[in-house]
Amino acid sequence: MNQPDKATRRRRGKSAIIDAESAARAVITGRATATARAGDGPVETLRLFRMAKVSATKSRAQAINQLKAVLVATDAQLREALAGLSNPETDTRLRRP
Repeated sequence: MNQPDKATRRRRGKSAIIDAESAARAVITGRATATARAGDGPVETLRLFRMAKVSATKSRAQAINQLKAVLVATDAQLREALAGLSNPETDTRLRRP
């Protein structure tokens, strides 16, 4: 990664606009030597797996919250039968015919 010119940042201040202009000038003059990442290495693969895991975890939490919201408005007898059960136990109990 190319670093911003420290002298320019001290003289002109710190801002995204100045950094962007400095980066563009470095590319035009050939001073910029950084290359873009390929995006297909092991780090990218791990990032995709982590993203899928986070998404699945959020979806699971959303499904549990929806189930609990439905149970609040359901029959009192069913609500009492499921009271005090953990989330997996509630899920197992509700899947039984």
